[in-house]
Amino acid sequence: MTRQAGSSPQARRAPSGFGWEAITVAISRFFQKGSYFITSLILARLLGPEGRGLVAALLVPAQLAVNFSEMGIRQSTAFHLGRGIYPLERLLPTLLTLVPLAGTIAVLLALAYLDYAGVARDDWMLRALAVASIPTSLLSSYASGVFLGRQRIAAFRRTSWRPALLRLVLIIVLGWALDLGLYGVLIANLGASVLGSGYALYLLSKEGRLYLGFDREVAVRLQRRGLSYAASLFVMMLNYKIMILLLTRFATLREVGVYAQATVIAELIWEIPTAVSSLLLSRSVNAKEDKAFSTKVLVLARVSFLAATVLAIGIAIVSGFAFPLLFGKQFAESAAVCNALLPGVVAFIVFKILNTNLAGQGKPWASLIIMAPVLVCNIMLGWWMIRLDGVMGAALASSITYVVATILYVGLYARMTGFTVRDMVAFRRSDFAALATHIPYLKRPGKR
Repeated sequence: MTRQAGSSPQARRAPSGFGWEAITVAISRFFQKGSYFITSLILARLLGPEGRGLVAALLVPAQLAVNFSEMGIRQSTAFHLGRGIYPLERLLPTLLTLVPLAGTIAVLLALAYLDYAGVARDDWMLRALAVASIPTSLLSSYASGVFLGRQRIAAFRRTSWRPALLRLVLIIVLGWALDLGLYGVLIANLGASVLGSGYALYLLSKEGRLYLGFDREVAVRLQRRGLSYAASLFVMMLNYKIMILLLTRFATLREVGVYAQATVIAELIWEIPTAVSSLLLSRSVNAKEDKAFSTKVLVLARVSFLAATVLAIGIAIVSGFAFPLLFGKQFAESAAVCNALLPGVVAFIVFKILNTNLAGQGKPWASLIIMAPVLVCNIMLGWWMIRLDGVMGAALASSITYVVATILYVGLYARMTGFTVRDMVAFRRSDFAALATHIPYLKRPGKR
């Protein structure tokens, strides 16, 4: 489809250099993750393993419900704006109308699961607080799709780290200072989500006029493209969180808490690709030459894998005394669980980077070819290993499936892009030359 008036590159602000934007997005992401890390430390000290497990058992289903009911609209919005298929003034009213519709579906799905799993069975207030943040989370997600599609990276950064910092402050005030415990934690989560979505709406108002409307063609196109994104993201997220669900069902809340706390440290490694994944998506949907951009992505994947390996070795060395020191002796078992997760987490970095690239090219379905059967294996292997070895079995099952998924996806990516596997995985001296050129590239945006 031809580009419509008002959506040409000239109508948008010129994007900054990739190196500069990568740095600013990475700093924002690390700040956001730092807030989450301090929050997890406070939760561990405040609630203990069982309370920490209950928080995970309540919020993970809500998060999965958001991913499912979002229907890939965030990524689809970025694609349609980035490729100039629809102008913002035509797309935005329909996008805002979809929020309450998708939010209602997500709330009902989350409540249905919590009832099925028996989580907080006698406390509907906890369930209500857990799912109340779903609509506002959807609004923030849809707004970020607009920012990425229009390459408003600064706006995207602001909506990423501020809610995380606000959640940390509210948890300190409500959960710790006012001693509201679990209720304070969930109220803080809701408050941060509401205020974060309000700020996202404010930034969105600077992009275009906010009003509700419905354009059937836009809605159909967004959902049609979004379905493949949605299926891909939901299956991916389910692979990340399935062990929490299985442990909730077949183990104890204490083991859920031990596993959840282990993932806090192990998944810090994912911040290497996640820090720039949204920027990759934004640049991919706007790229004129997919093959040339993919070459840069492969450099990022190789260097990220190497950096992750070094970081994982460091985590494995210090985890034995770091977990009891940071989170308390009750979480000492989380150290071994974390170490079991590390090989899979490191390997999966390559998957995450390559998948973001293909998703930006409008091929999110590619990950489904790999992750759908891997999810089935993950569930079966996880169920068996949890019954065999509890929380450690869950960690080993996750790690194994991450490694298998990455190996299979590298082969698929090579087939779809025309690169050979050797071209993809072999390190070159130019990889590190590119790193030296772009990462410390601290010139002001616009200078080359």
